[in-house]
Amino acid sequence: MECEIYDMPLFRGGDRMVLEAVLQRSPGRYASYRKGDFIALQDDVCRTLFLLCEGSVYAQMTSAEGRELTLDTLSAPDTLASAFVFGTENRYPVSIIAQADCRLWVLSRESLREILEQDRTVLRNFLTIISDHSLFLSRRINEFALQSLSSRVVSYLKDNHAIRNLQEVAFILGVARPSLSRMIGQMVDQGTLCKTPDGYILKQAVH
Repeated sequence: MECEIYDMPLFRGGDRMVLEAVLQRSPGRYASYRKGDFIALQDDVCRTLFLLCEGSVYAQMTSAEGRELTLDTLSAPDTLASAFVFGTENRYPVSIIAQADCRLWVLSRESLREILEQDRTVLRNFLTIISDHSLFLSRRINEFALQSLSSRVVSYLKDNHAIRNLQEVAFILGVARPSLSRMIGQMVDQGTLCKTPDGYILKQAVH
């Protein structure tokens, strides 16, 4: 295999004989994408599981009015679309876009189901992946629906330590760059943030 599938989080600790037997009957395929390419489109039917072998991607939701919101960024090795592949209405609620050049291994829903039915370790891994991704997304929804912009800035800094590129962070937070710039200026004036050679950071992080 081009990348060590057995070391992917989904198959870690699983039975190689089970995986090899399934793939002999229905092998997956590799796909390569360049930065900016769409891997999956919002509202498309989800019939496969993507295993991110190299690179990184981001999940973006677009409203009917054209407003774009980045919900998550994922780096290899990771599993994409795990929560959608077996859904009653199995459509992507987001678009998946290559953040950098990346390679993925694409596994059919039927092959995945067969592996899960035969290997309890892979089943536990799959449930853990779904749970972790769902928890992350629920926190993101909380940030956007319930928190003010200043609270979202603080949450971002707690996870990422510094704001170095205003345009990039505005994109991630789903706001216009001027709005983010004004908020950061207010937070600097209030003493919540300070500007350093590494970017804007929480003032308490200086000590």
